[in-house]
Amino acid sequence: MMDVNPEVLNQMIKKSRIVFVDCWAEWCAPCRALTPILEEMDAKYADNPDITFLRLNVDDHRSFAVERGISAIPCVLVYKDGQPAKFKLQNHMSGDDDTTDRIIGLRSPEAYEDVLEQLLEE
Repeated sequence: MMDVNPEVLNQMIKKSRIVFVDCWAEWCAPCRALTPILEEMDAKYADNPDITFLRLNVDDHRSFAVERGISAIPCVLVYKDGQPAKFKLQNHMSGDDDTTDRIIGLRSPEAYEDVLEQLLEE
């Protein structure tokens, strides 16, 4: 997974059909736990040029985090066709499916795979 700054991220969003952006910080233990999950997915889909996995350190790029409304990490922003993606994700609190463009908090590997599968089916 490539570490990027906001400028490179914007270029990558335009180049790739589906982009997962892991917004993280070094001090965040759940962020460190998420890294191997996304790295495994990155390796699994490495041959697919339509899918890209990136990392952006929100401590190094605070204005990016503020502009995107990131108030909790880990936060995986998901883009499809150059725009924030829309997908169903189960709400931890209510158990209902919400439509969102981001995955907040640490989830199971299957949750990230499910989001990717939803986007590939569209």
